[in-house]
Amino acid sequence: MPTRTEIHNVDLRLMEGAILHVEHLVGQATSSRPGEPVGLDDKLSYKIVVEGAERSVGYADMSQVMNEYTFAFDGAPVKGLELAQEEDADERDEVELKGRLRKGLHLPFEIEGRPEVTPDGRIRIRTTSIQALDLQVGGLMHALGLEPKDLLGNLEERGLGFAGDDLILDASRAFPPPRIAGRVTVVRVGENGLSLSLGSGNSRSTSGRSNYLWFRKGIIKIGKMTQTDADLWIVDQDPKDPLDFYPDSMTRQLEAGYAKIEKSGGLTLYVPDYGDIH
Repeated sequence: MPTRTEIHNVDLRLMEGAILHVEHLVGQATSSRPGEPVGLDDKLSYKIVVEGAERSVGYADMSQVMNEYTFAFDGAPVKGLELAQEEDADERDEVELKGRLRKGLHLPFEIEGRPEVTPDGRIRIRTTSIQALDLQVGGLMHALGLEPKDLLGNLEERGLGFAGDDLILDASRAFPPPRIAGRVTVVRVGENGLSLSLGSGNSRSTSGRSNYLWFRKGIIKIGKMTQTDADLWIVDQDPKDPLDFYPDSMTRQLEAGYAKIEKSGGLTLYVPDYGDIH
C-alpha cells in the first residue's frame, strides 16, 4: 500500500547550500524496490508521486544544482552555470543562463528564454536569445559544434533535454533524490527564483500543524524502526520559520530532537532545523 504523504512549509535541502522550498505537497510515497518498505532514511529507496504541490527554488540554488548535479559528470559540455531573472524591465518574465563551454576555448555563452509548461507537464525554456563571445548566433548547438549525442545519457537521466534551441526541464528528475514526481501545471518567474505548481489535486494542509512532513498508511522504515499502518510526523521544534530538513542528514536531525507517542498510536518526531545543528 502506498504511504500518504503531506509536506507543509519545509525547506528541503537538495545538497549542502541548495534548497527546494515546499510550501504545500500532498501525494504518495512508494518504494523503488519491490517488496521493501519506504525507507525514509534512504533517499534512493522511494519516490513521492505528487497529487498537488506548490514549491519554489531560488536562482542560486538552481545554479548550484546544475553545476554539482545536472552537469557533474565526466565530459559535461558546460561549466560555471548561473541562472537569474532577465534584467531588462520589459523581459522580467524571462530567465538568463550564463556559463562556459568546456570544449575548445572555453567560450562564455548566455541564453535568454521564457519558461512555459509543455503539454506533458515539463518546463520548456523557449529561447529568445543565444549569445557567445558577445555575438548573436543562430543556434547554440550549431554555433558550438555540439551534436545531439553530446547531450544525451547523463543529462537525460538528470531531467534535461533539448528541442531545437529550447531547453526542456523535467522537474521530476531535475533535482537530486528523493525523487518527487509530478506534472508541472504552472511556472512563474520571480525576482528570487522560479515557483512551480504541480498536479491537479488540493495541496493545502488541513492538519492544523505548521512545518512538517507526515507519512501515513503503508509500511515505512527509519533505521531499525519499522511502522506498519504508518502514522509518522516529522515536525519543526521551532515553527517561526520553515523547517530546514536535509534527507541526507535525517538521522542526525532525529538524534537532536525528541519523540512523542500520540493517543492514536502514531509517532511524532520533533526536530531542530538542520542549520541549527550543522
